[in-house]
Amino acid sequence: MLHESVMSERLKAEYLKPRYLSTWLLIGVIGLTALMPRRMALDFGAAMGRLFYRRNAKRREIVRINIEMCFVDLNETQREEMVRQHFEFYGRNVVDFGLAWWGSPRTIRKWVQFRGVDRLDQAHKDKRRVILITPHAVGMDLGGILLSERYPSVSMMKRAPDDLLNWMLIRGRERMGGVMMMRDNGLRPLLRAIRNGRQCYFIPDEDFGAELSVFAPFFGVPTATLTVVGRLARLTDAVVLPMITWLDVDSGRYTVDIGAPLEDFPSGDDTADAIHVNAALEERVRLAPAQYMWTLRWFKTRPDGGPSPYDQVPDRIAQQSGHK
Repeated sequence: MLHESVMSERLKAEYLKPRYLSTWLLIGVIGLTALMPRRMALDFGAAMGRLFYRRNAKRREIVRINIEMCFVDLNETQREEMVRQHFEFYGRNVVDFGLAWWGSPRTIRKWVQFRGVDRLDQAHKDKRRVILITPHAVGMDLGGILLSERYPSVSMMKRAPDDLLNWMLIRGRERMGGVMMMRDNGLRPLLRAIRNGRQCYFIPDEDFGAELSVFAPFFGVPTATLTVVGRLARLTDAVVLPMITWLDVDSGRYTVDIGAPLEDFPSGDDTADAIHVNAALEERVRLAPAQYMWTLRWFKTRPDGGPSPYDQVPDRIAQQSGHK
């Protein structure tokens, strides 16, 4: 009933009110890019990303801080190049909502391919319940959509603050057989769906504070990590497969890249399981590091209770403004 009453609603007359005008403009631009030739659409997305890089100083500094913390082996020039690449991929991701929202199944299949999907197929063949874990990355929507076409799926998302955008995101993510659950409804509906045979597409890399987390390394940084993946696997007796969906700009194609199942998981030790999950996610991110959502403030909570590294963002912006 939750899915029917909340997730599958029709377009509301309320969404035609003036306060949704900017959202409609964004939807319109995304819709137009869906009509463009593939190369033109990706180039337009990259240009949008470069605009985001120049205009959104706060997000730019968050990305810089994250990359500085995670890639200490790179020099400043190399890190700044990754920052710029990230924003270009971010812009391409915005454009490709058009493919996710309006592309026909045939068109989406044309631009998305699988690697390691035999691991997923084998798990289903063995009658196992399945949890796919993926980091926040630019292609996660398209990957999730095609996986839900392959096997009935369930996923969880944070409710968008804009109701119209929330409706569009759900509509796109459910259009090929997936079911979306809202995070604010808790884990019970998700558990029920997994136990009823839907594979779970889960994105665990967010900071919910020290009380709900244990600390596990991610790119060598102690990170407040949810223990929910281990608990879900234990409660549903599911196999856990790490994956990422990444974009090859030259071909314009996304690859849904599925890794080997986590071994000896869950172990019953929350911290050990969180370390295992973060290591698997990091391995996936390293396949296409600029395509991870470095705009996330995943390192906000520090294990010693110290200040967030993102507290320095205003000073960094002010310092740059003073140099202009």
